[in-house]
Amino acid sequence: MMQRIEFYDDFRTYLRDFYADQKKRFPHFSYRFFCRKAGLKSPSHFTEIMDGRRKLTSKMMDSFIKGLGLTENDARYFTILVNFNQSKNSTEKQQLLMQMRGMKRKVKQALVSTDYYEYYSKWYNIILRELACLIDWADDYDLLAKSVVPQIKKSEARESIEFLLSTGFIKKENGRYIQSEPAITSGSEVCSLGIRNFNRIMAERAQKAIEEFPTSERDIQSLTVGISKHGYRLIKQEMQEFISRVVRIVDDDKDADQVYNINVHLFPMSIRQEGRGPCNE
Repeated sequence: MMQRIEFYDDFRTYLRDFYADQKKRFPHFSYRFFCRKAGLKSPSHFTEIMDGRRKLTSKMMDSFIKGLGLTENDARYFTILVNFNQSKNSTEKQQLLMQMRGMKRKVKQALVSTDYYEYYSKWYNIILRELACLIDWADDYDLLAKSVVPQIKKSEARESIEFLLSTGFIKKENGRYIQSEPAITSGSEVCSLGIRNFNRIMAERAQKAIEEFPTSERDIQSLTVGISKHGYRLIKQEMQEFISRVVRIVDDDKDADQVYNINVHLFPMSIRQEGRGPCNE
């Protein structure tokens, strides 16, 4: 089972788990696909390094980091881990081990069931779960409600916090609110009514954000392209990997001072023309 990289003490085990995870999620994933993404000339490089028949040299390190889609912090840990595993010097290994221990995080990512309708049914539950832990609002529900964009009612803020506390999404310690699980995701496939409704509301908020916020505070991009079914699967994989990297960036950000929403959309704008192109199935 694939785990966060800091839980590994052998980079080859990490590579094996990475490949198994990618293959399970994306059947078309292969060693050749990884090497092409990483910019490696030979598709055998991945298997030879993973099986210990070849060293992962410093020249290939950046390529592997690119192929694995690692964030900056994860890339740093991976580099130290590789050096630790391949070093023959006991003193050096001890120093590298200490660096690895210092980088281990205690952040867990909770997977919210798509059946957890109530959490997603009120869009401000998700926002308040973040906001209540960011600002010093001292149980002033009026202040909390007015800090949400768009503003909600004081009664809605109170009701939401009570729900989040009772269900364990947040907890109160020493007068401050903290998240029980700092990173929450609905998973790559969502289908419940609650989540669909939340996504619809956030898409509407994205439209309004174009007029309400300057470009220095929001980034909205759009791309219209012609793709095949195969291209769709590849783009969808990239989107899922992007979200995973964003979650890790958020985990590492200890100075958060504002709540943002990130929408990633991919949908058809025309009827499929069956039988056209070599990639059609």
